[in-house]
Amino acid sequence: MKKLFLFILTGLLAGSLYAQDANNEEAAKLKNAGNAAYKAKNYLEAFTNWEKYLKLVDFKDDVTVFNTAFVADKAKKYAEAEKYFDMSIKNNYKPASSYLGKANAQQDAKKFAEMIATLEAGIKACPGQSSKLETKYAMYFLKEGQKFQKANNITKAAENYQKIAQMSNKGYKSQGLLSLGSLYFNAGATILEKAAPLATSTKPSERQQYEAEKEKALTMFKKAQGFLVEGSGADPKNEDIKETLKQVQEAIATHSKK
Repeated sequence: MKKLFLFILTGLLAGSLYAQDANNEEAAKLKNAGNAAYKAKNYLEAFTNWEKYLKLVDFKDDVTVFNTAFVADKAKKYAEAEKYFDMSIKNNYKPASSYLGKANAQQDAKKFAEMIATLEAGIKACPGQSSKLETKYAMYFLKEGQKFQKANNITKAAENYQKIAQMSNKGYKSQGLLSLGSLYFNAGATILEKAAPLATSTKPSERQQYEAEKEKALTMFKKAQGFLVEGSGADPKNEDIKETLKQVQEAIATHSKK
């Protein structure tokens, strides 16, 4: 009876080992197929093979999890890219790159609010390793600010530039403050340019209107001055800030005269 029991156990173990070997062999084939597809820049095929491989190994391959996320984004499978980059973040594998990859996938999917949240989380989670995350964050808000500025939407432009000005990175912070200073300086100059024909009018009502517009312009110049002074403090060597501040101060002095 004991011999029979031992034979049964041995048979079960042999069957288990055979199944495991077969599983390992299939996993190796899938991984190699994914590698070959990736080298050929066939990202969809690489994703398909690597995903099957990861399921066989219970996702216990941090490098391939990250690579699968990367090729998913390349193959325009953005939801899958987010999923695998999230796994990579959880694995703490190349965390800064994983956050950046997730943000890229969200941007490609036009999920901009989610992208910003990912960038902010990555910057917080990866101190000292987040330069690319910070660059992407700053460039997004710079482009958005410029878009609204061209459309003459001062409020929305300022909201976007403020995001850069509030960054802890001194370089980006000073650039955000310069953008705010330039925004309000240009807004004030535009007000004066439009009101210029009223300046020499002989009609008292039009002269009063000019004075009112001039006060609006001065308000804009003073806002600009505040941001530029703060920017100069953040980056004393920034020549663009110095030059713009000089122009703003001259405009304030000129138009403050009675």
